[in-house]
Amino acid sequence: MPKRLDDLYHSFFKQQDFNELRLSVEENHKILIDRLSKEDRKTVLRIIDALGMICNYQSKASFFQGFGLGMDLTTELKNYDHSLEEVLNDCGQFFMPKGEADDEKES
Repeated sequence: MPKRLDDLYHSFFKQQDFNELRLSVEENHKILIDRLSKEDRKTVLRIIDALGMICNYQSKASFFQGFGLGMDLTTELKNYDHSLEEVLNDCGQFFMPKGEADDEKES
């Protein structure tokens, strides 16, 4: 099942277009790299990689939760008592039964 969910995720996933943010990150990254030592650069790259992984995991987890919610709603609708629809559809349409209005006209 996890493989099937991964396949669904990748078939529906659309890369968002964040050109301005990406350019800003790249520019600031270059500025930072120029000012840091080699060891500090490696640390910055590890931080960037970890943040990217967090975003990917969060995106996939969000998809799985939404898919699970959709499945729960589908199950709920299968078990839904359709006889309640008549009661819900009649609510608020009349303040009194039709017969009572006719009785008042006669008196």
